[in-house]
Amino acid sequence: MTFTDFNNQYLRLKQSLPRHPTFSSDLEDSEFVSRSYRLKNCYFCFDCVDCKNCLYCFDSVRSTNCEDCDYVVECELLYESNDTYQSYNSICLDYCARLYDSYYCWDCADSHDLFGCVHLKQKQYCIFNKQYTKAAYIQKTTELLEQPAENHRKKLKKLANRYPFGPTYVSHSENSDYGNQVHYSSNCYLCFDVARSENCAYMYDSFYCKNSYDLTYCFKAELSYECIDSAKIYNCNFVESSDDCFDCSYLYNCKDCHNCFGCVSLAHKRYCVLNKQYTKEEYGKIVEEIKSTVH
Repeated sequence: MTFTDFNNQYLRLKQSLPRHPTFSSDLEDSEFVSRSYRLKNCYFCFDCVDCKNCLYCFDSVRSTNCEDCDYVVECELLYESNDTYQSYNSICLDYCARLYDSYYCWDCADSHDLFGCVHLKQKQYCIFNKQYTKAAYIQKTTELLEQPAENHRKKLKKLANRYPFGPTYVSHSENSDYGNQVHYSSNCYLCFDVARSENCAYMYDSFYCKNSYDLTYCFKAELSYECIDSAKIYNCNFVESSDDCFDCSYLYNCKDCHNCFGCVSLAHKRYCVLNKQYTKEEYGKIVEEIKSTVH
């Protein structure tokens, strides 16, 4: 079989089988979720992984008790926050990391008890970038929290416009160039919204990955290339919406498959080509024949 013949059959196989509307797996008490993996007690969450007790969240990873959040990673007790990492008990954070007990902050890190602050690092008890004592901060924030949220947003935006804002944000990472929102990673190139990864390139919205290229919405991928919406994959290429697979290529909507090639909607299978079962020896010969015709 040539690669062209294989590819045509693979495309027909994808079109012939029904597609799951949500592409989610390992859910517990979670409703109205899509493209998510390992959620517990979540509601209206999309593209989320390892989250618990979350509502109306998008693209969040290993977060707990968060509501109305986008791109929050390893966070807890957040509300209306975006692009925030390892933060706790805060409201309306944007592009922040390692904050707790704070409100309406933008691009702040390694701080606590901030209100309406911009570009602050290693600070505490500040309101709109001005330093207060602990007692004065508590009294002032109690008064501010009684005011409409829109008032704080307008003042924060006005304050932010007074300071330059860099094109990228890279935190606790080594040798990671030309990317943005990269946290605790090393040797990453042109990666965006990536955390806990190493030796990767051309990745978007992927976490805990190693030695991989061209991944989108992947979690715990290693030695993989050109994969999307997949979790816990190893040595896989051209895989989409599949979990717990290794040594596979050209998979779509598969789970717990090993040594499969060009398969669709399979679970717990080994040594399959185009959804047909083969022995280990037959599988090796067929895959080698297909690969030898690739130009």
